[in-house]
Amino acid sequence: MIFFKEDRKLAKIQNVFGIIRGSEEPDRYIILGNHRDAWTFGAVDPNSGTAALLDVARRYGSLLRSGWRPRRTIILCSWDAEEFGMIGSTEWVEQNLGRLSSEAVVYLNVDCAVQGDGFFASATPQLDKLIVEVTKQVTIGNTAAN
Repeated sequence: MIFFKEDRKLAKIQNVFGIIRGSEEPDRYIILGNHRDAWTFGAVDPNSGTAALLDVARRYGSLLRSGWRPRRTIILCSWDAEEFGMIGSTEWVEQNLGRLSSEAVVYLNVDCAVQGDGFFASATPQLDKLIVEVTKQVTIGNTAAN
């Protein structure tokens, strides 16, 4: 026999965003995101993604201090309540659906950024060719690039 007990309660969640305004196409968005809640300690999911997202933010900060500006606006997103049904990201998308459907170029999810000893990427079919071309440019540890 299986028993299930659920405690329902309202809780406030907080998504965190970093926005770097684009210089040429400020109304076109490149969105990079990861959730930060986990059921357990979350070494792979989500903490490897959180570490990657924070390092990307740090490196963008260095580039910005040197005078660099992205062509399009970059939005860095740290989502809350993903483990409870993707609540944080879903609510944000629902609130911004009109703008996102006309202005977002791509969403890159770094949920499990580091996992195992190889490279793995998944995407919509529109990005398959781009992923193959970009990975060919990586020469360190990539025997297929030569």
